[in-house]
Amino acid sequence: MKHLTLNEHLRNLFGERVQRIPIDAGLTCPNRKNGSGCIFCDDTGSASTWLYKGMSIKEQFNKGEGIAQRRYKAKKYIVYFQAYTSTAAPIQSLKNMYEEVLSYDGVVGVAVSTRPDYVGEEVVELLGTLNKRTKLWVELGAQSMNDKSLEWMKRGHNSTVFKDAVKRLVQKDIEVVGHVIFGLPTETKQEILESFKEFLSTGIKGYKIHALHIIKGTELARMHELTPFDLLTMEEYIDLVREALRLTPQEMVVHRVTGEVTVDRLVAPLWVLKKDELLRRIFE
Repeated sequence: MKHLTLNEHLRNLFGERVQRIPIDAGLTCPNRKNGSGCIFCDDTGSASTWLYKGMSIKEQFNKGEGIAQRRYKAKKYIVYFQAYTSTAAPIQSLKNMYEEVLSYDGVVGVAVSTRPDYVGEEVVELLGTLNKRTKLWVELGAQSMNDKSLEWMKRGHNSTVFKDAVKRLVQKDIEVVGHVIFGLPTETKQEILESFKEFLSTGIKGYKIHALHIIKGTELARMHELTPFDLLTMEEYIDLVREALRLTPQEMVVHRVTGEVTVDRLVAPLWVLKKDELLRRIFE
């Protein structure tokens, strides 16, 4: 079965290549403020490796636009607020931020990555208004629908919070993209797939999957050093993702099936660096 990729989805909507430009808005993560944060996250907040602290949003956009034009000949862009929790700011600040990027030439939409416990009523109203003006999707980290796993990773919310956030966004006709991790040591392979089935049923319109990998300087790295636990092999991960794709409705947009990390930040497993091979084997 052929699955709808993000590039195909955007090309169907706009008739040409549309490239995401990741942005670090200089916000933070409330979960890091309240404690150590999620055990798998380092101090980059999942920002793209080419983003630099201190760059303005416009400077980051200009840099990303140049890359998009050189690599992909793109002329239209989705501004992707990627790092940390992109709704963790006063409403007026968020409004100004989103309005600013919509004024840039070539911008046809906005993607907002955030936590399910940071989409309160005011945020949903703002995003609902934005959704009427431009292409919008909201990315929410579920990571798992298994509450014991969420507690283990110190996620700071349970699966009910994720389901409620999706429901309230969908009521505003907002497209939701969920994030999920495969390979948590708290779950068997069967539990991973059961969790994924529940994840698909929440109302999301697309998803991103990545394997649990260990980043230097994280609590997860310290835990693994003290008490090593098994990580998925490449073959196990490929089998799980292929089964997940089989379970996926054909109209759902598959944004990503593997994460990206630089070699200097990675502890294990090293096979996650083999992105091209992973994609080839998953979709062959």
